[in-house]
Amino acid sequence: MLCGCAPKETCPPGHVPAVVADTPSPVAGYAVFGHSHNDYQHTHPLQDALDAHFYSVEADVFLVGSEVKVSHDGLAFKGTLKALYLDPLQARVDATGSVYGDGVPFTLWVELKQGSKELRAALREVLDGYPMLTTFTDDAITRGPVTVVLTGDAASKAAYVTEGATRKACRDADDYASDDPPADNRWRAYALSWGSYSAWDGHGTIPEKERARLACITEGAHQKGRTVRLYATPETKEYWRIALELGVDFVNTDQLGELSSFLASYAP
Repeated sequence: MLCGCAPKETCPPGHVPAVVADTPSPVAGYAVFGHSHNDYQHTHPLQDALDAHFYSVEADVFLVGSEVKVSHDGLAFKGTLKALYLDPLQARVDATGSVYGDGVPFTLWVELKQGSKELRAALREVLDGYPMLTTFTDDAITRGPVTVVLTGDAASKAAYVTEGATRKACRDADDYASDDPPADNRWRAYALSWGSYSAWDGHGTIPEKERARLACITEGAHQKGRTVRLYATPETKEYWRIALELGVDFVNTDQLGELSSFLASYAP
């Protein structure tokens, strides 16, 4: 949601970013870039995103009793993280070696909606039961078919990645600055609110200043070794094209079919 504030500056003074950043494309059609925002709100959580051939989904979690449950508001629950996401993904990995059988990594974003240590402990216990998940220590990353990125409550996700020598999740940050340090094995991604960084509504031609601001984010993040996800973005083909041109790693949408069709037909 646009805040009415001036967008944050992202380029170092005097820096002019590349007009088009490097855009890794491990699968045809750029389907790797599809991100199902608040995925659990779709009719068939996870499955609708899989049918659209997305490689990234997001689930918000609360602790209810001893269970990590999926919900947007903590009032209506769709089920547990285990039943809705982890078990089905592990079954696919067990069957074909990766989520789609193509060896391309899949990302599960888990949004911590509570800041309690109890939620962190319960989540850690759940994640530790899945061999498909990427494992992180301060010294090494053992890549798995599925990587969990913690988003949401800033203090809690930062605490999670310091609690324990071995972790089956890394974290993101919800703010970007050009002088951020390089990535380590705890902080691996950005999840940025669109309205904080751009005033463009996604229609027509993006102003050059807006394009440069976004290019500096992706260019800088990639140089630091992190991925970029923008949320609350315009749901337009114009925005999706710019996101691909500038190397945004995860293209956010609630419109799974529309973005899937766009990605399948995209030509630079």
